[in-house]
Amino acid sequence: MAYAMERESARWYGELAARMRLRGEMALASLFDFFASIEEKHAVHITTLTQDALDQSIDLAQASWEVPENFDEEAGSSHTLTPYLALAIAVRNEERAFAFYTYVAAEAPDERTRTIAEDLAREELDHAALLRAERRRAYRAEDGTRRARAAIPASTDEFWTISLREEWRAARYHRALGRVLTDLGRDAAPFIAAASDEESCANEAAALTGQAVPEIAPEDRPTVEGGLRLLEEAFERYSDIAERTGDEEVMRVSMDMATRALRRLSLALGSLPAAR
Repeated sequence: MAYAMERESARWYGELAARMRLRGEMALASLFDFFASIEEKHAVHITTLTQDALDQSIDLAQASWEVPENFDEEAGSSHTLTPYLALAIAVRNEERAFAFYTYVAAEAPDERTRTIAEDLAREELDHAALLRAERRRAYRAEDGTRRARAAIPASTDEFWTISLREEWRAARYHRALGRVLTDLGRDAAPFIAAASDEESCANEAAALTGQAVPEIAPEDRPTVEGGLRLLEEAFERYSDIAERTGDEEVMRVSMDMATRALRRLSLALGSLPAAR
């Protein structure tokens, strides 16, 4: 399974590189080419580990489970694929791979399997960190709407005013998505939990600023992809503020909010195969 996952990741990184090259995003294309080569090397490394551990070559027929789906094929094939969205897909791939190897390590029947899985998990985590840094840069360079949303607040009052609006907007979306998924008999728990935490954040911001939560119309057709995008944007927004602000108190509260946003995102990503 690990071999198949690495080969599939290599194929998809090559596809993302080709799409970025068509857009003239040569630096990003080179980055995805680099990751494609890394994943190919991982696949070769896994064949060597298998040979050493079992004294036999890999037999893909021995994988009795379906290989986890990492890349979002529909989004990755879109003609509207932007650098930010391409990097978001790549980050999600590495995070899902990390979650898979972490699970294998936790359930491993022997020490050798556990060690190999832990090593692979650490590599995926390193890849995710590098890609998240690139995604933050792409986030800042997106269209005017995103740049306006990413404006750096000059004070904590301004920070909480922004947070109030964005957290309540996300909470309404995730609450509606939770109802849709529940009606479909799918796992809604991560998005319901996200909505609850976002509502809590919004209420805290309202109390600190003396404002009421804004009136926001309910979403008619929320999607899992849209819900994940809001979770990712929240983490990117708070991380960006923490990195760029010159105010120590704004940096502290934005780092706290980034931590909460990352917790919500990790919970949703961890359950994604069941939610899709």
